[in-house]
Amino acid sequence: MTETDAATSEDHSVPQRTKQPLWKRLLRAGVTILVLVLVFGFVLPKLADYRAVADHIGDIEPIQWLLLAVFAGWFLVAYVFVFMSTLPGLRFREGFVVQTTATAINNSLPAGGAIALPVTYSQFLSWGFTPEAVTAALITAGVWDQLARLALPVLSVAAIALTGEALWWMWLVSLAGIVVVVGAVLLISLVLRSESAAVALGNWLNGIVNWGLKKIKRDPIDAVAATLKFRDNVRHVAQYRWKWVTAATVANHASMAALFVVSLRAVGVSSDDVSLPWLLLGFSLGRLLVMIPVSPGGLGLVDLGFIGLVSLGWGAGADANLISAGVLLYRALSFLPPILIGLASWVFWRANRSWRRDWHVERRGDVAAT
Repeated sequence: MTETDAATSEDHSVPQRTKQPLWKRLLRAGVTILVLVLVFGFVLPKLADYRAVADHIGDIEPIQWLLLAVFAGWFLVAYVFVFMSTLPGLRFREGFVVQTTATAINNSLPAGGAIALPVTYSQFLSWGFTPEAVTAALITAGVWDQLARLALPVLSVAAIALTGEALWWMWLVSLAGIVVVVGAVLLISLVLRSESAAVALGNWLNGIVNWGLKKIKRDPIDAVAATLKFRDNVRHVAQYRWKWVTAATVANHASMAALFVVSLRAVGVSSDDVSLPWLLLGFSLGRLLVMIPVSPGGLGLVDLGFIGLVSLGWGAGADANLISAGVLLYRALSFLPPILIGLASWVFWRANRSWRRDWHVERRGDVAAT
């Protein structure tokens, strides 16, 4: 263990992974296997013919594969720039190692997020970034990411409305989405600007959350302290770097949406079959399923969600085989390469000691040092 590793392990501000009992890990793994078997062994075969799906993917032209590779590469590196926008001084190669390692863990292990978080902290700290700077960066990136997830369906519905294809329920979704996004932005802005507003929000959350915890006989929480901590972590990054964070977040979500659209178009789903706004709406709503921690990366449930949601936008009669081929191609391009590259990134990080730094000395990303 190096001095940096020792310092990392002794710092109590770094998230530590709590090892779950064996029965819980086995149960989670069993649920994951059950979901995959049900989806890919029983449900999906009733919607599409695997042989026809393979034929559609096999008919893709070389120039289309080249285009897919370009968009898959953009997808792979896009989140690196989100890290770089929230963590001053972060170099691209460092961000790439962190991003691909975390994605590999999330895509390959049940409850991968709980494992990826302490690994991400360890990597950042090993390059000299302070725990406070890393916490601020990750929280800010997460807040912006969630706002973008909520905003994309609203924009998609607006685009569908402009083409005259909107259904009645879309107006309700759009209105609700606008209210949620605008409300969230205003609330976050108010908390970051005013400490008294943060305290008031914490007190309000205490009343609601602790009432629910009391009903299920759980210990109460201190939402005021949590809100103030959130404010202290995010305020500096949001105040001085919000433009860069916003631009990087938009580019990241655009990379995912673009790869999704290009994958479906490559297998033959034309704009006459499913229009671009419909594809974006299906993509944006389907991505919300990733937040359900049933299987690594939402494997299985997200695939079904994409297929079902895109199918709502059938126009001239794109069949289920075409749509399934496009969705499965997208999932393969966005799911498998990050696992292989992320494993190599983790091995490289563990083996390369030349770029290790003691964060107690370097204090990279520290507000006072900056």
